Amino acid sequence: MSSNPPPPNVVVLGGGFGGLAAANRLRRLLPPAHAITVIDSAARFHVGAGKPWIMLGEKTRDEISAPRERLLEPGVEFLETEIRQLDLPGRRVETAAGPRAWEYLVIALGAELRPEAVPGLAAAQTFYTVAGAEKLRPALAGFTAGELALVIPKTPYKCPAAPWEAAMLLHQHFAGRGLAAAVRLSVYTVEGAPMATAGPEMGAFIRAELAARGIGFFPQKAVARVDDSGRRVEFADGSSVRCDLLICVPPHEAPAVVRAAQLTGPSGWIPADPQTLEIKSATGAGRVYAIGDVAGVALPGRYKPDVALSLPKAGTIAEAQGEVVARRIADQIAGRPPSATFGGQGFCYLETGGGTALRGDGSFFALPHPVMSKQTPSAQQFADKLAWVAAHLAPRR
Repeated sequence: MSSNPPPPNVVVLGGGFGGLAAANRLRRLLPPAHAITVIDSAARFHVGAGKPWIMLGEKTRDEISAPRERLLEPGVEFLETEIRQLDLPGRRVETAAGPRAWEYLVIALGAELRPEAVPGLAAAQTFYTVAGAEKLRPALAGFTAGELALVIPKTPYKCPAAPWEAAMLLHQHFAGRGLAAAVRLSVYTVEGAPMATAGPEMGAFIRAELAARGIGFFPQKAVARVDDSGRRVEFADGSSVRCDLLICVPPHEAPAVVRAAQLTGPSGWIPADPQTLEIKSATGAGRVYAIGDVAGVALPGRYKPDVALSLPKAGTIAEAQGEVVARRIADQIAGRPPSATFGGQGFCYLETGGGTALRGDGSFFALPHPVMSKQTPSAQQFADKLAWVAAHLAPRR
């Protein structure tokens, strides 16, 4: 007597914005018999937008985070363990807790930060991790005069607004301590303009905001190496700069487990269909998806004919992609043609200091180039950001 196979299950790798959104939407769409599992090596989810607040001593890690299990709908299993191998042909994930089989797989593993990719850069401080922001906090508190350099050595990086927001918040921090004249802030970036994918208008706005605060802006400065003390940065063009405190946006890479599975393309990220987020190279059409920072999505439009653009890596985009993938999987399981597609929309908040922020709304699939609209910075938009952060930490169980 043969038994019926279990109903198709879904495994979500990564419990960030995209993974949480996909799992929660799937749980609401699928009958309880369909198992949904989220696997992540860390128990807590941190809202990345709060890391500059930790850096400045305004928030603690507990205030910008919550247990992942509490953020998942009842009926979603959370497995805290290391992901060791992706076996796509065998439809299995190897973890430290043993193998997990899947019928549908959502890869939402984000990006790994690798300061060691630039010689000497590991000596720099960073706010791009919670631990880094906590380490940076006393360094800032004890910094009273000198050159502070913020370097962006490689693109892409998650939350493209974050370095520029951080520069403005650092200026406010030192001005509030009466040190605006004593501390000289500068940003050195490999990019040609701030938030280049958002367009020249946004870039010009940020440059003007930096200039108004006396923050130096140095574009197209690729970091070649940092000396052992972290006090001198050498650039690929042969120039160098001395600094008394160095903060970096570490180079980002696809996670090692993704690279080992040979899922990455020429961009270094998983090539995903822009609208469906399906991994075309994966075994089993319509069964494997990549969302969020780990995915590489080429944009159809360009500002310059010879400069290709890719979708920014941002939590709001990952969340929207997770919703789309969940609906497509639910349709397939139900025997319906999947219809949900990702339209390339996303937004971000940029704090400008003084309790103000602006929200930028991007249409990244627009032609002939992406379009981002923004409003004048205001206290209301800062309040909206605070509410957005709080909403993503609200428990579901």
